[in-house]
Amino acid sequence: MRSFHKILLSAAICLQIALPSTAQSERTDTLPAADTITADSIKPIEKASVDSIAPKAPRVPRKSTPVDIDDNKPRETLHFYDKHGNALAEPVRFLAVLDTVTKPKSKPVYPLYNGWTLGANFADAILMATGQKHASFDIWADISLHNWFFPVVEAGIGFADNTPEEGNFTYRTKPSFYAKVGMNYNFMYKSDPAYQVFAGFRVGFSSFKYDIENIKITNGYWDQTQSFSMTGLKASAVYGEVLAGIKVKIVGNFSLGWNARYHMKFKVSSKSSSSPWFIPGYGATSPFSFSLSAIWRFGQQKIDPGSLPDKKAP
Repeated sequence: MRSFHKILLSAAICLQIALPSTAQSERTDTLPAADTITADSIKPIEKASVDSIAPKAPRVPRKSTPVDIDDNKPRETLHFYDKHGNALAEPVRFLAVLDTVTKPKSKPVYPLYNGWTLGANFADAILMATGQKHASFDIWADISLHNWFFPVVEAGIGFADNTPEEGNFTYRTKPSFYAKVGMNYNFMYKSDPAYQVFAGFRVGFSSFKYDIENIKITNGYWDQTQSFSMTGLKASAVYGEVLAGIKVKIVGNFSLGWNARYHMKFKVSSKSSSSPWFIPGYGATSPFSFSLSAIWRFGQQKIDPGSLPDKKAP
């Protein structure tokens, strides 16, 4: 029995060895002969070109927005009042944009010729009532150029009759003519022509005669007093003035004006050994004076303030 099992096991092993050999021979029989295959019929496997492979797009880094401070950026504020100054129930948030518009240059708003003015100075009449012993009375006229510049001409009469206290003489100047020319600058050239704040200058000239009478000279040794007079003395003077003043409307085309003046002597010529104490239009010893004038305006235009150019316009 054991001999029979060994026989079956040996047969199974032989059969297993024989089957692969048979299958291999069958596969070999089905292949074509080596001499029937040509080299051209075998196509080599082409390698993929580098160009045929699309390159990958480079990676774009993600942008980040930096936090910067922009000085030109409108500032956000709270508004607690309306344009009339009334308090609001709740504050309003709005953007306050900075005004970067440059200031425009000054331009005239009135025509080149804007009428003329006639004035009469009566300040010395008031001063004579308080005891002043000399006076200069004049009338003057100016022309308005854009209500900005005012060429001025003044003409008048000056005289003096003064005996100084504790003095030893009497000084008299006969009524003599004087004239002045100059210019005023109106700082309110865009406003109503009836109102002005101005500064200016004058150059004046006068030719006059004067007398020095009752000149007394006392001789202490002999205790004697002598008296004599110098009459018909002639002199001329050129002088200048700088001034500042205002003009205001009273009613209609009538105004009042006031200005203060500082005088400067340029040249004084005298045909005698004495110097004049008073110069018509200039005054006496003090370099300061003031004028008070009644003024009438003619032909000046008045512009509606609403038609004036906006100062913030470029």
